[in-house]
Amino acid sequence: MCHYTHLSPQERDCIAVLCGTREGQSAISRQRSAGTAPASATSSRGTHATDTLRHVLPKRRADERRRRCRAKRRLSDPALAQKVRLLIMDRHWSPEQIDDISGSRVAAGASLSLSTIYREVHAGALDLPEAGPEGQVQRHLRRKGKQVRRKRPKIRGKIRISHTVKERPKQADERSRLGDWEDDTVVAAGPVCLLVLADRASRLLLAKRCHHDSGSVSKAEVGLLQGRPLETLTPDRGKEFAGHADVTKALGGVQFYFCDPHHLWQKPTVKNTNGLLLEFFS
Repeated sequence: MCHYTHLSPQERDCIAVLCGTREGQSAISRQRSAGTAPASATSSRGTHATDTLRHVLPKRRADERRRRCRAKRRLSDPALAQKVRLLIMDRHWSPEQIDDISGSRVAAGASLSLSTIYREVHAGALDLPEAGPEGQVQRHLRRKGKQVRRKRPKIRGKIRISHTVKERPKQADERSRLGDWEDDTVVAAGPVCLLVLADRASRLLLAKRCHHDSGSVSKAEVGLLQGRPLETLTPDRGKEFAGHADVTKALGGVQFYFCDPHHLWQKPTVKNTNGLLLEFFS
């Protein structure tokens, strides 16, 4: 096991003084109890073993070598930064979409990670100062760069669920058939909302405006899904889906498979669709 440690500036000065006495490296190492290798490495960094060595110059050179060996930031390339800026500002792509195709069409075969894009966007490295506020790339993101605040957990009015998403058939998880729907609501100002249904396999979108209560949402679900391929429904545990038993009766026994609490990524199709709708209407 290696126990090597860098010499302190004071130890370097002591070795420099001992080198001036024309002592051999083994003798210096025995006196300093540091081993032959550190003394040899320190002497080789100076101009000559008999010169007056100081720790400042070797340390400065070491720091400079360390700075030079660091990898350059990917988006420091002006051409690549311009491509990413145009995709976000002009084509309204999300960083996730750029990350998916970066290996072939954006970064010329090299990877461009999601964290790299977000880091440069939040640091303002892709902004256009001469364009004013509209030149800020962060303002062109779907959520305008705002962090999602966690709401306080609701402890009243919990609904009774029939099945959890872990009990959902394997075909629904694999997206291998039509009729596995994810549903959600986009809440607007006032008592209304937009009921959104997305098929997991085909990504077909169904939407209807209704009141944000269980009765209206259940009625809208029945109206949208009648006559369509129907295997499963995957909502969250919001109280607007409390009438799921009535929907099951009206639609011939279709089963609901509810997401776990605060696990909205378990229905990614409809969540991504909601993001596109919010971007379009805003």
